[in-house]
Amino acid sequence: MNLKRLVCFIVFAQLVTTHLFLSAHHSTVAYAKNSIVLKNATITKVVWADPHIILSFKVKEANRTTSDWSTESGSPVSVARVGWNRNSIKAGDIVTIELFPAKNGARVGRLKKVIFSDGRELLDTQTNPESVK
Repeated sequence: MNLKRLVCFIVFAQLVTTHLFLSAHHSTVAYAKNSIVLKNATITKVVWADPHIILSFKVKEANRTTSDWSTESGSPVSVARVGWNRNSIKAGDIVTIELFPAKNGARVGRLKKVIFSDGRELLDTQTNPESVK
């Protein structure tokens, strides 16, 4: 009987720990609730890997300096479900990026969408298409 209770406790503790870990990992508390738009962003690197795709890019500031940014999106599997593939965006592409910036002022964010010069859009998996219009 004691062994059965111990096993149940260990299983329960593992489930609670896993839930807390996953909740923390997918939290968006670090990002602002309002998105910003960065025009004429030049993609410098695309990391197509789990758990998130990372886009790195350069943006010319109003004072003519260049700043480096990075944004994360969903996993390769999840963005593939909304139309992305590993060739959808590549280094050298010049795009407009809409993202939710970090609250701490770092030049990082959670992707909302990428807009190409021809009007084509790549939405992130956590973007509600109805709210993007």
